[in-house]
Amino acid sequence: MFHFSWIREPLRRWVKWAAASLLAGAVLLAAIMLSEKLLLPVWLEPAGRLAFRLAFFITLPFRALVFQFIPPVHHHYSALHFVVTCLGTPLFYLAIALIGIRLFKTAACLKFHSQARRETRPEIPAGRAGVDRRTFLAQAGAGATLAASGGLGVYSTWYEPSHLIVRRYTAPITGLPEALDGLRIIHVSDTHYGPYNSLSQIEQAIKAANALRGDLVMLTGDYVHFTPSSIDTGIGVLSTLKARHGAVAVLGNHEHWEGAAYCRRTFQRTGIPLLDNKRLFLNPGGLTDEPDPGSICIAGLGDYWEDELLFDEALRGVPRDMPRLLLSHNPAAAEFVGPGRRVDLMFSGHTHGGQVRVPGLPVMGLSKIERKYLGGLCTGPNCTLVVSRGVGMAGLPVRFRVR
Repeated sequence: MFHFSWIREPLRRWVKWAAASLLAGAVLLAAIMLSEKLLLPVWLEPAGRLAFRLAFFITLPFRALVFQFIPPVHHHYSALHFVVTCLGTPLFYLAIALIGIRLFKTAACLKFHSQARRETRPEIPAGRAGVDRRTFLAQAGAGATLAASGGLGVYSTWYEPSHLIVRRYTAPITGLPEALDGLRIIHVSDTHYGPYNSLSQIEQAIKAANALRGDLVMLTGDYVHFTPSSIDTGIGVLSTLKARHGAVAVLGNHEHWEGAAYCRRTFQRTGIPLLDNKRLFLNPGGLTDEPDPGSICIAGLGDYWEDELLFDEALRGVPRDMPRLLLSHNPAAAEFVGPGRRVDLMFSGHTHGGQVRVPGLPVMGLSKIERKYLGGLCTGPNCTLVVSRGVGMAGLPVRFRVR
């Protein structure tokens, strides 16, 4: 008769660990998917985003490994990617912990056996027991590092992304009609409604924009993020922007990734004209389809990544001596403004100011051209740009030193 008592207890322990890992993975999967797909009601979004960000950073190390085998398709992660990532993350950390424990025990054992002699330490008198100076400094340093890391994490994921700055610029325009001198343009870009950026954060930006009492609002793309479910709300909320002459917009790369046709129909419902490779004219009375002697051109380009830059179409019928303001989601379009093509001022976003700026390290995730236009008043080869650092986030739900 065989007895399996020697394997029963380890097997029971492994089953418990596996069950606990699956439960933890299911919690991570729910926390991520509910926000990724915007399945929570708006009033639950703050709690959902807290859970999402915790789950995001917990799964990030293992997600980087899964990415190598299950990459995104058309910039979207598959359900298989999320399932493997979330269910595998607890097992990933369990394996690391077990390996760490094994290495620690092995190192301790080797140290014990290789010690040829023991030092005799003087006995510590009663009342003077405590840690030595080296141990104290090590513990203090570890505690300070842990506290600093936690504070930096809270700051970069919660405080900085939600505390917006209004930046003001003055730009001279040659030949600007006297009646439009002092025109106040409100530029809003990269709101990225989705799992990283809540509706309340976008509403905060709109409230700040409306308080400026501008003449015209320019929207330069990336209003949605990660899922087509973000389109109706992410674009619809823009209709609450207020300015004397209304608003104009162009699409960004994220609108093309989530569905450009549906985004265009949603903009039609909001009443905000899209200027992708199109133009309108602005005079003291408002926006019109045809130019007059007292107007300026407001034109837009298609997205640099996902559409076409049709300058001739965008500036069709514009008089040579008329000032031209141009919207382009990606500021890299400035590199294609030839010396004979007049563009007085371009408005762009896309770069997020780099989003994370660590002293001494290069900006990640942007091309060499895009890094030339990180934010503020920038100078292109043949035109000046105003580049917004954006309202939202992409890539990582983090902002650091880029308000």
